[in-house]
Amino acid sequence: MELYLDSVRILSTKLNLKNKLYDAQYRAALFYHSKTRYSEALAHYQESYAIADASNNTYGMARVLLNTGAIYMDSKDYVKALEKNQQAIPLYEKLGMKREVGSCYMNIAEVFTDLNQIDKAFPYLNLALGLFIQNGPNSRGVGVVSEAMGVAFMKAKDQDLINLGVLPSQRYNHALEHFKKALPIALLEDDPALAASINANIGEVYGLLSDHTKAKQYFETVMNLDQKHDYHVSSSKNKIRYAQYFFSQKNYTAGLQMAHAAVRIADRYKIPGNLQNAYELISKMHEQSGNYDSALLYFQQYVVIKDSLFNAEKEREITRKQLVLDFEVKEKEYRYNRQLLDNELKQQVLLAATQRGQLELAKKQKDLQQLLFLQQRTKLQNEASLQVAAFQQQKDKSDYEQAIAKEQIDNQQLELRFNKYLNLFFLISVIVLLIGGTIIFYSQRKAKKLNLIISEQKNSLQELLVVKDQLLGTISHDMRTPINSLMAFTYLLDNQTLSQEKLRIYTGQLKNTLGYTQELLDNLLKWASTQMKGFSPQPIQLQLNEVIQQALSGFSDSILQKQLQIQQNIDIDVNVLADKEMLLCVIRNLISNAVKFSYQNGTIRIQAAKDSSGSYLVIQDEGIGIAADKLKYINDPVAKVVNSSLGTSQEKGNGLGVLLCKSFVHLMKGSIHFNSSPGHGTSARIDFERC
Repeated sequence: MELYLDSVRILSTKLNLKNKLYDAQYRAALFYHSKTRYSEALAHYQESYAIADASNNTYGMARVLLNTGAIYMDSKDYVKALEKNQQAIPLYEKLGMKREVGSCYMNIAEVFTDLNQIDKAFPYLNLALGLFIQNGPNSRGVGVVSEAMGVAFMKAKDQDLINLGVLPSQRYNHALEHFKKALPIALLEDDPALAASINANIGEVYGLLSDHTKAKQYFETVMNLDQKHDYHVSSSKNKIRYAQYFFSQKNYTAGLQMAHAAVRIADRYKIPGNLQNAYELISKMHEQSGNYDSALLYFQQYVVIKDSLFNAEKEREITRKQLVLDFEVKEKEYRYNRQLLDNELKQQVLLAATQRGQLELAKKQKDLQQLLFLQQRTKLQNEASLQVAAFQQQKDKSDYEQAIAKEQIDNQQLELRFNKYLNLFFLISVIVLLIGGTIIFYSQRKAKKLNLIISEQKNSLQELLVVKDQLLGTISHDMRTPINSLMAFTYLLDNQTLSQEKLRIYTGQLKNTLGYTQELLDNLLKWASTQMKGFSPQPIQLQLNEVIQQALSGFSDSILQKQLQIQQNIDIDVNVLADKEMLLCVIRNLISNAVKFSYQNGTIRIQAAKDSSGSYLVIQDEGIGIAADKLKYINDPVAKVVNSSLGTSQEKGNGLGVLLCKSFVHLMKGSIHFNSSPGHGTSARIDFERC
């Protein structure tokens, strides 16, 4: 962002384009503002304001002041918030931008609402509503003011409500009425941040009315909406309000969890006002829970932030600025009425002066007409004497021009012949250069393509050599163990020194070892067949559910042994275009890994469905999971042998399964991706092309 601004600044200075430099600074400020990086945003706002001021850009200055006031409002610096909005109002009024004037009034009302001075907030809310409603009854501004009025009714003192003609017992009904008027406007405007704030207000009202079912319903809606926007001030504030609701219900565990979530957001994005409120609430909950040390700690943090944001001097400054603003509004009304009276007097004086001027003008016109007649007569006499001399002069000039024209024609003909030969020479030269350039271009292009093909073949060969070395290492290690076990078992049989119990145990162990060896050889042969020259899969249209059931049938003993639950969510109509044997091998390997790494009584979930790009299959377990570095290695696009880990029942693996799955899925023009969290299981997703 800063590099972009430096480039724009240099170009704008060279070309004297101040408007472009202003736009760049202002957009950078908006970018940092949206990310709640307020220090960077304020720096760029100040730069853009200075540029706008120097070029007399009234609109540019006004919108910078409005947005700067919003930042100070979010930071709870009410003095500067009032000051910036006061400075913006006369600029917007000068431009006739009523909606923006309404936004300034709205911000001022919000300041007084936060300070619980509701009697001062309502006049500005009504002023803002009157301006916003001119853009339509369902405009966003009407929704914002309606929400603010609902908040004002909730915070108002009983005497304030009585002054407004509202019974204190009806405060929540009036608040709900305004909130429910604002909510459909926010949804119509597709504004999740505004909709979340309104839902939080409604949830708070229902909590105060002891309708806790509706209260929780609206607060959960708020949590979902906050995931759809990046306005972190609003999302952290909403979490604080949800925590306050839990606090009112004495659910301190849930309240502390929600309040700490708000602290994380407010601390990360430097939102001191919300951080202050969250610390205060956490301190109260620890105090009510009997954790007095924690309560004191968080109260101290609350005091530090509060002292840095607000003090008595600033509160007196706000009162002074309110008086100044009220005086300015009344003074503008007086100046407007005085201006109307002055304009009427000026019109009467102007009319009398106009009539007097018309009489004087008529007299002057009469004198002028007489003078023009005398001038015209003299002019005609002079023209008659001049025409004779002009005729002779014109004749001489014509003869001279004819001689000059003849000479110019001769020169032009000579120049045309020269230009013709010169153009022919340049044309031949250009054709020769184009032919030579074309030959060189296509030669270089052909050489580049050949080099690219050779490079790709070299990389592919190197990858195969790496895989070969890994396979040879795996085979040499994993084949030796079952052979040694088989030789030892035959030796024991020859000596006939085994009891029936030991014979049964050794036979089971040998069966598991040989089963693992059979799986290794099967995977190895299938992978080797895909590497043979001329191999290509035979894709046909398959019903995915049938292939999954066929693959599952081979794991009934393993599933029964670990007491696993298989949850299937498979759409019957999902068809894929794939090689049946290759797809069956992939699914078997994925199910085998899921069984291998699952704990006793665990659950394996299999999901198959369609989406906008085709069909997909997900196999998920709740097993031991995969470490982050190993997961990154597995998801590497280059197929590699993976160092296998022991299963939950000490089952061994060879690492060829993942290699085989990635190779086969790639050959079938699909994609495979693994997700995992250590201790929480692993999921594998295969995406198929649309058939």
